[in-house]
Amino acid sequence: MSPLTRPFWVLIHRWAGLTLALFLAMAGLTGTFLAWEDDLEALTAPHWLRAAPPTPGAPMLDAAALAVAAQARHPGMSVSYLPLSVEPGKTLRLRVFWKEPAKAPDWDELFIDPYTGAELGHRRWGDISQGINNLLPLIYRLHENLLVEGTGTLIMGTAALVWVVDCFVGFYLTLPMRQKVPVGVSKIGGKTKGWWQRWRPSWLVRRGGSAYKLNFDLHRAGGLWVWPVLLVFALSSVSFNLPTIYGPVMKALGATDDTALYAPLPQPRPIPKLDVVKAHAVGEVLARQQTAKAHDSFDANRLQWLYYMPTTGAYMYGFTTSGDVPDAGGASRLIFDGDTGALKNVALASKVPAANRFTDWIVSLHMASVWGVAWKIVTSLIGIMVTMLSITGVVIWMKKRSARAFHRHRGEKPAAVTRPVRKAA
Repeated sequence: MSPLTRPFWVLIHRWAGLTLALFLAMAGLTGTFLAWEDDLEALTAPHWLRAAPPTPGAPMLDAAALAVAAQARHPGMSVSYLPLSVEPGKTLRLRVFWKEPAKAPDWDELFIDPYTGAELGHRRWGDISQGINNLLPLIYRLHENLLVEGTGTLIMGTAALVWVVDCFVGFYLTLPMRQKVPVGVSKIGGKTKGWWQRWRPSWLVRRGGSAYKLNFDLHRAGGLWVWPVLLVFALSSVSFNLPTIYGPVMKALGATDDTALYAPLPQPRPIPKLDVVKAHAVGEVLARQQTAKAHDSFDANRLQWLYYMPTTGAYMYGFTTSGDVPDAGGASRLIFDGDTGALKNVALASKVPAANRFTDWIVSLHMASVWGVAWKIVTSLIGIMVTMLSITGVVIWMKKRSARAFHRHRGEKPAAVTRPVRKAA
């Protein structure tokens, strides 16, 4: 079978779809819930996720100062991720690690009331044995790596890579087949039809047909209508799970390569000389300096965060500028030494190469962190569509497999039909 023929690509699409069906159905279904992660977590763990001011209009305490106080209460604990901006009515959520893992307690996430500084609770993120409070983190882990660190990430990344390729194969298979007639027209039922007229039915779902025709139309038309968004989700999934492939490809397209910044030290540095309060101050000063040099503006009222990397001994400070992705924010970031505060790298969202900007956008779209509730609804619908496309694809394969088996039993040669034939309009 020639790789240039349509039957070859039908075969590729069929086996790619069958291989991906379970993974994509699971990813689509879990992604439907994750678009509303914060809202759903507020239902499963309201005592940890919600905080009300003790008096109307009471201000929040400084997040970095609260983190330092928490470290003082728990010797051996160090904050790895600190959100420096907390939404009104929500709690401060600290991700932590322990200097001596062998002696660490059974939690790595701490919830603090930002108005009073009181500890509200803690959990080991994603450990469902600790109760329903971990339901959403469990769904997140399932979506990200099938609950298996390392191997699961590789599996999901490989599935995403195949999905990217199959997006283009599936699109190609919706195009009208070539006809042995003059270019631009075809003879069907005595009428001539142009190229778009022959492709238009691929976008439609027929009424009143058989269950199989409905299933086929949902698979083909459904995939066409959301194809650009499916490709965005597939590409962003590769960026999450296969950075060793995604990074070099994007570098070839002009993206900056910052992998050298994450080279590990000879020995990890679990406790930096700069605590998070000092690190926040250093990060903000550096951010304001860099945005001023770039003739951009620092936005102190939007997303800011601090992430410490013990393996590199450096802080990453995320902040928002006027050039960041709308709503999401925090895409601008800089890295500085955790002991000296020396600047190691800066990337302003509005100044990075177009390839980096492209990645920022597809990641923000995937995470439903732009355009508010409207895009969350779209993301949930896309999750349902991905699940539906996986199921309908398997149904098509089962139907054709059953037909081939029936013809073999009767000693007949099945017709080489790759899709239902439409009656002429």
